[in-house]
Amino acid sequence: MFGWLRERRRRAIRTRPFPAEWEEILRRNVRQAAWLDGRDAERLRAWVAVFLSEKRFEGCRGLEITDEVRVSIAGQAGIVMLGFEGELLDRLRSVLVYPGDYLAPKSAPLDGGGELEWREERLGETWAGGSMVLSWPRVVEGGRLRDGPRSVVIHECAHAFDMLDGEVDGVPPLRSPHDARRWASAVDDCQIRFEEALDEGRSVPFDEYAAESPGEFFAVASECFFQDPHRLFRFDQALYELLLEAWRQDPKSRVPTRPR
Repeated sequence: MFGWLRERRRRAIRTRPFPAEWEEILRRNVRQAAWLDGRDAERLRAWVAVFLSEKRFEGCRGLEITDEVRVSIAGQAGIVMLGFEGELLDRLRSVLVYPGDYLAPKSAPLDGGGELEWREERLGETWAGGSMVLSWPRVVEGGRLRDGPRSVVIHECAHAFDMLDGEVDGVPPLRSPHDARRWASAVDDCQIRFEEALDEGRSVPFDEYAAESPGEFFAVASECFFQDPHRLFRFDQALYELLLEAWRQDPKSRVPTRPR
């Protein structure tokens, strides 16, 4: 019953005219929106409208939440989720936005007992409880393709998507357990090749932070998959095809070879 009512409400939202001011924000802060064909562009607008109606945005450290903030984030997230009809990241309930990078507590156990605690600078994070945290300047940089393959919104959406099957393990939800096992084995080989390239000092297409864990490898590689797909394809065609399977779309077919 509740699912039917929710879908009816979503259909009504999708039929509303997309505000002209939102269109201008997409043009300015979601550069990839300009490369979508007509059908995908309409699907993006519909996704953004529903996402904004269902998620709560909160400004941190005095940041005012405006349509510029909301639409810029929703537009980038919508690009990522284009391959999934009806997937609105329902477990994500709130988006917290800081006016810059922020400090978060971190701890690690000590060998002799006790715990080492410190504060770590962060650009974004995604919590299992249903919240995403983002640095607003990094949102703008990613949306305007000003930071190479990096995008904090894509990175955190990848974590949120990874969580849909229960944990952040670097294996996104796939069609069957067999597909998940096959995919995990293949992407593990890709991570090994990436780490070998780092050890040998060879050029890699995305940040070395990807070597931190399987979950970070998936998230950082996904940034490059959407932001600089041609470079990722040249570096590791097998990894590109695995991400194509995971995200069910082919950004290489729309992103110019020299997007700048």
